[in-house]
Amino acid sequence: MVATLLPISALAFDLGNVLVKVDHRRFCRSLAALTGETPQEVYAAVFNTGLEPGYDTGRISSREFHRRVLEHFGLNLPFPRFRQIWTEIFHPLEDMEEVVALLAQRYPLYMLSNTNELHFQYVQEHFASLLSYFRAFILSYQVGSRKPEPQIFQALLRQAGLPPEQILYIDDREDFVAVARSHGLAAWHFVTPKEFKERLKADGLW
Repeated sequence: MVATLLPISALAFDLGNVLVKVDHRRFCRSLAALTGETPQEVYAAVFNTGLEPGYDTGRISSREFHRRVLEHFGLNLPFPRFRQIWTEIFHPLEDMEEVVALLAQRYPLYMLSNTNELHFQYVQEHFASLLSYFRAFILSYQVGSRKPEPQIFQALLRQAGLPPEQILYIDDREDFVAVARSHGLAAWHFVTPKEFKERLKADGLW
């Protein structure tokens, strides 16, 4: 039997690897080539410390993030070049703009993303058409909270003005899907655009 959802009145999407492809290790490889360290060491220094989480939640500015990363690795890299390396990690995800365009005809769409100022500026510049279908953006660096913290999900609920069970949230990380469900949201784990479209059709949302 086909599973049925509670009536859905809005959809909320994660950004990276749901709407667009993202590969943080591309940044790590580029920076590693300049530092002599391995990409794994660069990843650990930036993403497994307070640097990237602080930047993602707006506690560190873009200029401060640039300064701290360069200071850690002993580099002298102009901000524009650093910004290029930091942001050129996004690529289109096949079919997702078409999917979003069709869903936007029926539902208000929201974006809920752990992201930072430079990354979102890049996405705005290079994926403007895709973003045009969204009613609002709940971004970690703007709300001062990131998944899996409850505050960012609460920000979505305030923005949408709907009961949580009427919002379908889509994320590529199963742990974040579980947290969304703990807040009452309907939530799906995103695997591929093809699987997502099939599930939309099966649940009568397409």
